[in-house]
Amino acid sequence: MKIQKVILIVLVFSFLLSCEKDNEAAPLAESSIAGKFLAPNNADPIVNGLILATKDGTVVSETLSRTDGSFRLTNLTAGTYTISLKKGLFSSERTVDIGEDDNLDIPDIPIEVFPNIAVVTGSFDHIESVLYDIGLVNPVTQEPLFDIIDGSYAGRPATGSHGHGHGGSSDLVISKQNSNLEPNVDFNFSDLISDTQLLGEYDIIFLNCGLSESYTEFNDNITQYVSNGGILYATDWAFKYLEGIIGDGQQYIDFLEPNKSGRSTETEATIFDQDLIDWLEINFGITISNDDTILLDEFLSAWQVVNSANDATVISWFNGPVTYRDASGAEITENKDLAFTFLVGEGGVFYSSFHTENHDDGFNTIDRLLEYLVFELSAL
Repeated sequence: MKIQKVILIVLVFSFLLSCEKDNEAAPLAESSIAGKFLAPNNADPIVNGLILATKDGTVVSETLSRTDGSFRLTNLTAGTYTISLKKGLFSSERTVDIGEDDNLDIPDIPIEVFPNIAVVTGSFDHIESVLYDIGLVNPVTQEPLFDIIDGSYAGRPATGSHGHGHGGSSDLVISKQNSNLEPNVDFNFSDLISDTQLLGEYDIIFLNCGLSESYTEFNDNITQYVSNGGILYATDWAFKYLEGIIGDGQQYIDFLEPNKSGRSTETEATIFDQDLIDWLEINFGITISNDDTILLDEFLSAWQVVNSANDATVISWFNGPVTYRDASGAEITENKDLAFTFLVGEGGVFYSSFHTENHDDGFNTIDRLLEYLVFELSAL
């Protein structure tokens, strides 16, 4: 009799458990959204872009784009999502509907929202051509979607009003014989650097090597621009306009004296960033040697050497053996860092001793390096 009671209790208990399980909600079916994040030219991948899926104002899933620009947002339920894609100051957005247990592949998404960019022209460097080739261009008119400012003018700052427009004169520098890359505003570099309000209109300012070096008296304006959140890109001889920012060189980078003493016109430089190495190899078939070196061959015959960098505040991107002359005129060969990014106040700076030069349209290896660093610069 006791055994029968035990069996009955067990059966009742088992029945109750089974009923409780039947009342449990079934697990939600999970969905995902996959795609690619690309540069504005709809071809070059954006690596480490921040990808967010937002539903009803709440971020539900986030990830980073991979080396080839691909991404997958997971743990989604059925519904409508806003997909936000961002790399620094560049971004795009899409609205996507997805069903239950659906692995949705969406079309590639290029960058469509740009920061306000100014490029100051130079005699030896043409970053504007790189920006143009990565797609910062109106697809209908072929006009650049950034301001190009004449940097060769050696007069005094002009007076009166100035604004964005399409001006310029026939004797201004034209990059790569592309008529779309003539200066396209009605003010010049002297106007820009002397006017803190005008400087503040830009999120990023590119200073090409070979611009006029006559306006260093306004370096405090450049320092203020960066400290207030602006991003400054400068190459080689444009170092003159960083001297107010770096001070005695102890906090950031220290320029070697005598100035413009670099003599090597190329070097096999080590790349410090693995993401950059992978991006070059996987997407463009650019071979990086086993010791992570790449040929840098866009130096002037007299270029500005950086003597040292503060590892606590500065990211160095490349390092290679170079030859330069010391104060006595003796030639010295040693390894030097060759490109840098660092934060200053609310903004940031990129500087490199090498740069683009005149060459045919399309990308060479140096252009690819600078393309990568343009997007990294905006993410400082």
